[in-house]
Amino acid sequence: MCYHKSLAVSAPELEERYGATLASADTNLPIYHASGYQFPDWPIITRQEPGKLQLVQWGLVPRWTKSSGDAAEIRTRTLNARSETIYEKPSYRTAAQKGQRCLIPVTGFYEWHTMGSRKFPFYITTDQPVASIAGLWDEWPDPETGELHTTYTLLTTDANPLLAAIHNTKKRMPCVLTPEAEQTWLYEDLSSREVLALLADAYPASGMHSHSISKRITSRTDSSDVPEVMKPASYPELAHYPELFS
Repeated sequence: MCYHKSLAVSAPELEERYGATLASADTNLPIYHASGYQFPDWPIITRQEPGKLQLVQWGLVPRWTKSSGDAAEIRTRTLNARSETIYEKPSYRTAAQKGQRCLIPVTGFYEWHTMGSRKFPFYITTDQPVASIAGLWDEWPDPETGELHTTYTLLTTDANPLLAAIHNTKKRMPCVLTPEAEQTWLYEDLSSREVLALLADAYPASGMHSHSISKRITSRTDSSDVPEVMKPASYPELAHYPELFS
């Protein structure tokens, strides 16, 4: 799964990367670390408005949600969606069928390697300075206030060999898109079969880079949204596992 990510670029750099305009002046960049469980707003590009980078809240709330209490509960379970079942699960089915696809820009993401009772954090990047993760978005009209909330979920797939070694309990990874797949995901009319085939094609391990980082990322006293959180840190326990590093 993927609940932690970064977008360590400036606003002009992000706009240039996607040829799109940030729709909100409130976009705070760079982001060195954000946790999904903080339900942060994140700049995404939807298939419906590819010229805009819109600030959208992480944690998809489907249109049929009945109350704000239900929405708060549902979003804790919809930070990620298994790509294999987006046409089956009620939370994602309508968005998938309607082609409500989006790109989630990242400069990297974080996962943990488990060794017995201990967990070691890793930072993973790709050979793209800013990469896109495939997502779905939806709109939820709050019946209590009438306000329309836009939210998104991040799609995951079976891990490539590098991520399977790092994320060794779940062996999942985000659906990071190659430049070619990014264009297809955003612009092409795709059948459900084509969507599932594209999402099943995991980003190659040869195009990813990983290193272990300090446990500042889980500190309760020090901010984790700082450049230091991404810096390499060594652990003697990991010295004999070269498959974790690329």
